[in-house]
Amino acid sequence: MIKLISFDAWNTILRLDMIMRAIAEKLGEQIGLGRESVLEIMIGVYRELKPRWASGLIEDSMIVEVAQRALAEKLYLTRDVVSKAVIDAFRTMDPLELVYHDAWSTLEDLSREFKLAVVSNVFYWPGSLTRSVIEEAGLSRFFKAQLYADELGISKPDRRIFLRLCSMLGISNEAAAHVGDELIEDIGGAISSGMRAILIKRDAEKPLVIKELGLAIIPRLSDLRHALNELQRHAET
Repeated sequence: MIKLISFDAWNTILRLDMIMRAIAEKLGEQIGLGRESVLEIMIGVYRELKPRWASGLIEDSMIVEVAQRALAEKLYLTRDVVSKAVIDAFRTMDPLELVYHDAWSTLEDLSREFKLAVVSNVFYWPGSLTRSVIEEAGLSRFFKAQLYADELGISKPDRRIFLRLCSMLGISNEAAAHVGDELIEDIGGAISSGMRAILIKRDAEKPLVIKELGLAIIPRLSDLRHALNELQRHAET
């Protein structure tokens, strides 16, 4: 029986596109470059660093510093300027606008029956800023724990971050499920740890449950209850 559900933060319950554009706009003001051009550079740096990070060449506890320095170099800025722009973007955004509209009802519903948690990687900003958004938006009351890669020194898809969560909350990995938008980090990591996994894919036409794999694909968070019921029903047969 599923007792614990963990969620990725960005692109799952929080709008990654909005905060990335806000950061790009702040950085663009520093160098006289348009938001979309800066955003393209930000995405490019992420794609350059991700293979090195995934292969262990960048420590999880250092990824934010490394990412900010790499972006600063591309934009001919200092890391301090990049860091300040990130913080300014978070300060100027309304936390409520960063929450997907169906996150409220989904979390409210599931928190009555399951323990909920956040398990999230970081890149251009530390987990502390994500935690602040969740707190200020009023979502923290739903979560029993929040684990961030930079604070823990372990990032998804490493199974240890999922197992650490289960251990913290006293629930076996077989009784846990993880929800996220990344196939490798979220789904691969969760399945490798023995958890069930739900991929949120917002361009999917309808929910798909692959019971034999303990996997579901859903287009909306509001489909999560149905997917969990199907996965749990299969596990009990």
